Amino acid sequence: MIKKILSTLLVSSVLFVFAATGSYAERPTLNLGISAAYGGYEGTGEEKEGAGSPQETHSKTVSGAFGYTSVFMEATFAERVTIGGSWMIDAVETGLTERTDSSTSTSDTGNNSGTSSVKAEFSDLMTGYIEVNIWNGLYAKYGFMEMNMETKESLHTDSSYPDADLDGSTYGLGWRGSFDNGVFIKTETMMQDWSDFTLQATGATGTDNNNSVSGSLSGAVATISIGRAF
Repeated sequence: MIKKILSTLLVSSVLFVFAATGSYAERPTLNLGISAAYGGYEGTGEEKEGAGSPQETHSKTVSGAFGYTSVFMEATFAERVTIGGSWMIDAVETGLTERTDSSTSTSDTGNNSGTSSVKAEFSDLMTGYIEVNIWNGLYAKYGFMEMNMETKESLHTDSSYPDADLDGSTYGLGWRGSFDNGVFIKTETMMQDWSDFTLQATGATGTDNNNSVSGSLSGAVATISIGRAF
């Protein structure tokens, strides 16, 4: 839903501003370009298993570095304020994480013992943002993000988790340098904070069970972009 709202709002705003200001001497500048980003992320997850109370709980924190590319479209007003949107054009997949459980209970039916593996794929990252020029090409940036998280797990508990859309915010500083032919480059250092999420597992028969997983994700990203102003 947020993707549709952001994309509609950003595209409509750019087209409206160009149409509304067509008779003025100074029109906003349309910017198109491509970005390459590389950053470090840390994720914390907790899984709760079992029908009893308290449930069996497993927690883990992992970190990693990932890179991705995106395209962007912007409108710059009076060389001061830029409103834009970016869309990731590839996907990022985490490494495989495994956990082996064993049970000493004589009543164990078998699904409490075994090895589980899990990884996730992140795609369709979309960001709507605003940049404010501070001084001599230096700007502050703030934006809202959404991306798809596809869970890829093989659990000995015969459970599976649904995919989810994650929401977040991003903020930081950047610098922009322009050439006479309209080409420009930008470099940015941004923080990313994602909202916590909770997923309810589904059993092998398609019914809900009491297993659930919750998590949080944050990161810091460095980006370099090249674009053209029109």
